[in-house]
Amino acid sequence: MRRALEVLGLGLLALACSLPLVTLGASAAALYYALAKSVRRGRGSPWREFFRSFRQNLLPGLGLTAILALLLAVAYFSALYVVNRPLSGLVDVFYCLTLALASLAAALVVSLTLPALSRFSFKVPQLLGFTLRLARRFPLRALALALMSLAAAALCWIFPPALPLLPGGLCLASTWLIEPMFRSFMPPREDFPPEADTWYLE
Repeated sequence: MRRALEVLGLGLLALACSLPLVTLGASAAALYYALAKSVRRGRGSPWREFFRSFRQNLLPGLGLTAILALLLAVAYFSALYVVNRPLSGLVDVFYCLTLALASLAAALVVSLTLPALSRFSFKVPQLLGFTLRLARRFPLRALALALMSLAAAALCWIFPPALPLLPGGLCLASTWLIEPMFRSFMPPREDFPPEADTWYLE
């Protein structure tokens, strides 16, 4: 019960910290970090870990939020053309492909790039490149994560009361797919100092 309340509470906290919109990236990264480290691994206080990650990732999170907003805008306007202005031939194909690719890219940013922000000290271009490397090495996991994000967004659109319940649960579920991906890019445990808390290698 305690862990279920922590998952729900962290999800609500992430939603509250995302209200300025520009802080969405930092909030999502902090949510992933607190769930992976504190809820799954039992290290530290989930609330303290959330705010520590939020502060550390605020600036790069702004850049990723701007990229996410751009992708969502492209997807939205492509959807408007597909739904409201049916054209013909290559124009239809172009807008359908643009909608699909922009939606998939936005889902990958949410489901892979923002969790990577919580774990690695990369700049924004490096984070995007790292996301592509993850997707190439683990295409089925990346696709599953993207589909989970898209399904959650569709559920919130259809049934808005689900929004408070989804962030924590979805993010926690994603840790089982993401953590093995991250570990494949990390050195073995023996390469770390003995005093290092290598919770992410467990």
